[in-house]
Amino acid sequence: MSTTTVQRIHDLLDAVLQETTDEEARFKLRTAIQLLEAIEENHGRANEVLDDLELAPETRDRLLELGYLE
Repeated sequence: MSTTTVQRIHDLLDAVLQETTDEEARFKLRTAIQLLEAIEENHGRANEVLDDLELAPETRDRLLELGYLE
């Protein structure tokens, strides 16, 4: 299974979080990870809505190309 961009960013942030001892930096990294998870959740919900729509084939193809549909 391929890694998504969001998952790769999450992994990178988590790796830095594990390496740092600065509490302010750790707080910022945890916050960034939480925001990234919220974005991923919203993207998933948007994908579900788009999947349920009856789109013209050209529109569906374009959304697939742009990464809005999986």
